[in-house]
Amino acid sequence: MKNGSITHKRAGIMNTKALFGSILLFLIQSAGFAQEKAVTEASSSLLYNPLFIGLLAVIIILLVVIMVLADVLKAAAHHKRELERKKKQGLSASGQGLAVLILIAASSGTLSAQTVAQQAAEQSSYGGLGAFIFYLMLSIIAFELFVAWMLYKTAMQLLGVEERKRQKAEAKAKTAVKEPSFIEKLNASVAIEKETDIMLDHNYDGIQELDNDLPPWWKYGFYLTIVISVIYLIHYHVINTGKLQQAEYEDQLAQAKLDAEEYRKKASNLVDENNATLLSDKESLTSGENIYMDNCAACHGKAGQGGVGPNLTDDYWLHSGGIKDIFKTIKFGWPEKGMKAWQQDLSAKQIHEVSSYIKSLHGSNPANPKEAQGELYKEEAIVADSSQVVVKDTTQLVHN
Repeated sequence: MKNGSITHKRAGIMNTKALFGSILLFLIQSAGFAQEKAVTEASSSLLYNPLFIGLLAVIIILLVVIMVLADVLKAAAHHKRELERKKKQGLSASGQGLAVLILIAASSGTLSAQTVAQQAAEQSSYGGLGAFIFYLMLSIIAFELFVAWMLYKTAMQLLGVEERKRQKAEAKAKTAVKEPSFIEKLNASVAIEKETDIMLDHNYDGIQELDNDLPPWWKYGFYLTIVISVIYLIHYHVINTGKLQQAEYEDQLAQAKLDAEEYRKKASNLVDENNATLLSDKESLTSGENIYMDNCAACHGKAGQGGVGPNLTDDYWLHSGGIKDIFKTIKFGWPEKGMKAWQQDLSAKQIHEVSSYIKSLHGSNPANPKEAQGELYKEEAIVADSSQVVVKDTTQLVHN
């Protein structure tokens, strides 16, 4: 067995030497081709071409790598006696194949050097190299990379590196514990089959107690409420940078009141029986008179002396005589007494104006007044400004 190993080792060395010799032969022939071409075209000599020198250096480095990997493969083969012969034969075949490829390329380059030189002058160059030389050197580099990769993979297999990686990955997969998901972490609890480990000694009529922790989501939520409560206390009760609910409510009411007053100033039709005031400006009274003549004079007389309806100029009123009371009577009417509701026919502003005009008829003493009806109504007026009158009502019941 030992003699066989020596024989195979010598064969490998001879193959390596043959390979290296073939490369040298190719380089000498390439140099000869370069010198021959330099006679006719010195500016394009291969020996002075940076691209050629670079590719040549890569080829030589890869040859050295292949030789080192071949020695590693030989050493690893001693640990795999059953595969030693096959691997050595495969290595010899690879070396011989590479030597044959380089010898063919070298011989073809020698036999057709002049032809290549002539074609290179006609063809487009690659960094100063002819297409044939450029692609030939790239092919040699590709083949050397393939051989180096195959030697490396074979050596790793013989040394058991790949097998150990596989076994290690399988062992890790078997022993690895599945990482729980985020939801499982939030709902973490002791499994039913392990509850005996946290069983307490307490026994309440056959009911036993577990020493089980609260779910993480509950604990974290509780901690969060504590943090929020501290922030709330500091914000609202310590540094007073926030308003409490009562203060916010009062501010909202005050703001709503201001907004309502501002809106009423811009919208006269928002007046109703609850906020109507006595109008005294000429424009409003003139408009109210026109409305009265068109809609009210038929029943109450043109001067308000009364007719089908009661007298509107005396101190007696069936439904009180305040401005708000008159507004309400005109708006909703008294159908049971023959007074229709005018809210569908007149706007709020028109009702307000005609009500103020009716109030202006008080004490006018028209001719042929109708007898008094209803209750005696007296009022004390305090002038608030040039356009409004604040009225205080007093009512006395008088029998007709």
